[in-house]
Amino acid sequence: MTIKWLVITLFTLTCSMVILLGLGYFLSENEKATMPPKYPLAQQTQLQQKKPLLRQSMTDVAKPETDANIMNNFENTLINNLTCITLAQCQVVTVKFKNIDCKLASNLIGASQLKKIATQRITMNTCPTVNPQSQLACQQNICTLVNTLN
Repeated sequence: MTIKWLVITLFTLTCSMVILLGLGYFLSENEKATMPPKYPLAQQTQLQQKKPLLRQSMTDVAKPETDANIMNNFENTLINNLTCITLAQCQVVTVKFKNIDCKLASNLIGASQLKKIATQRITMNTCPTVNPQSQLACQQNICTLVNTLN
């Protein structure tokens, strides 16, 4: 009686192993058949993404950096990089102009981009007034500096 159950158990385990090995083999064959076409597609996508960057950098070199262009770039960068979800995405950036330093709030991407803009040669009339006790906040999904009450 026990030999009968032992044979049935071994037969079931053997069949299960054969089925699992067969599925694994078919999966690996399917992966081999589908992977090579993805690589040229990925390379082609990367090339297409690099072409606009090359064109953009070439137009940036061709365009002289006037004060108006720098200021426009500064304003667009600041406006387009204020969004946040958490406070961890916000940062205080000190932008140095020719005559004044401005403390502004921006998200991490904007902070990185603002540091690269050559604003040191531009004269700025006014900056937003910021108290020394101001704290960085992410309010209504916008990075901002908030005055704290003592």
